[in-house]
Amino acid sequence: MNKKRLAAFGAAVCLAASLAGCGSDKTAVYVQQVSVLSGISSTDKFSAMVVSENITEIKKDSDKDVSELLVKEGQDVKEGDPLFTYDTDQLQLAADKLDLEREQLNSSMSDYDTQIGDLERDRDKASADRKLQYTIQIQSLQVSKKEAELNMKTKVAELEKARKLLDNATITSPVTGRIQAVNENGTDSQGNPAAYITIQQAGAYRVKGIIGELQQNALRQGDKVLMTSRVDSSKTWTGTVSQIDYENPVKNDNNGYVMSSSSDSVNQSSKYYFYVELDSMDGLIMGQHLYLQRDSGDGTVSGVPVQSAYICFEDDGSAYVWAEGSHGKLEKRTVTLGEYNEETDLYDVTGGLSETDYIAFPDAELCKPGVAVSHTPVVSEEDGGMSDAGMDGGMQDGGMQDGGMSDGGMVDGGMDAGMVDGGMADAGMEDAMNSEETQMDPEQTAETADSAGELQADPESVVDSFTEAG
Repeated sequence: MNKKRLAAFGAAVCLAASLAGCGSDKTAVYVQQVSVLSGISSTDKFSAMVVSENITEIKKDSDKDVSELLVKEGQDVKEGDPLFTYDTDQLQLAADKLDLEREQLNSSMSDYDTQIGDLERDRDKASADRKLQYTIQIQSLQVSKKEAELNMKTKVAELEKARKLLDNATITSPVTGRIQAVNENGTDSQGNPAAYITIQQAGAYRVKGIIGELQQNALRQGDKVLMTSRVDSSKTWTGTVSQIDYENPVKNDNNGYVMSSSSDSVNQSSKYYFYVELDSMDGLIMGQHLYLQRDSGDGTVSGVPVQSAYICFEDDGSAYVWAEGSHGKLEKRTVTLGEYNEETDLYDVTGGLSETDYIAFPDAELCKPGVAVSHTPVVSEEDGGMSDAGMDGGMQDGGMQDGGMSDGGMVDGGMDAGMVDGGMADAGMEDAMNSEETQMDPEQTAETADSAGELQADPESVVDSFTEAG
């Protein structure tokens, strides 16, 4: 009898503890770090380069060959410095050919003049019926002479151009700057004509960098940025992001503008150029490499972008979020809002929240002050059962299956039929508790089952029920 009562007591305590554990998991609220939600991080730092605002493109004659390239990428040049030379042997042959053709045309025109003169004299001597024949021949020669004269003008112009190319076979730089690129193919990746040499003109500077598509919220047009020398961290410059060229993804990142990031996902994502307008160019040189990040220490406030769905409002218009407090519990935290971007649906939270804080989606049923939080998604009963709550397999399809109390419940005195289809079906604890030795009253059995079925059952009350039954 005592053994039966002890078994019943143990079953009741196990059931009550398991159900109580389910309630504690269910109330935990999932929170995420602001930097993850917004796509920014305090470690977001970009590599950038000082470039010229003005670009000069030098194209070569597609009909001519370059005999020697005199510059390379990254080289500084001054106005008048030689860039490349054409093949003069080929140019000389072309000029000689044009000169020969010019002389042949000149000789042809002299022959036409001679023939026309002879025909005119013969026509004067001819009879009236033959004069028309001579006139037709003369007019035909005059037309040929006119064509020769036109060809002569064309050849003379071509010859002058060829001689000028010979005299100027060396192409010089029209500006002072730095060689940005040399494209010996003369075409871009799509086969379209492209500049042979591109020169960044010295003078007015701006800063150029690259941002990944996964970091779009880390830097926005209009943001104030701080730039630091890569060789001397004491030298800094400030500026404003003037453009992020999302319309033209970077095709090949092999031109020296490399974004520093430890994230493989960023390195594999699409990248885009962005440009910074400098507040001052003092001390900068073209091609200088810089570190760049958002600036929040120059007197202006740079907020944390947060999706509007996470922002709640009081009746008086003040804003708050549900955030993880210092003791790992949920709290209602007042925040200060800056500007709202309708295109991105982001608020600039300028006070009360940092990128390292954790916030929850404002669910009216779950978000209460003092509720426990979880940094991993909380699995509800509907999503897969009570995991790690004392019933090793959890409740599935309304009962306990293959885990916790398996194969029909507690064998030889336990819950013989187990919980099936939402409760203690077919017998509940009947097989275990309704034996000749225990002789429990059916009404007491039903009351005990009801109390055990409540999620927040009091273990002591369940034990008392069994004690009275005994």
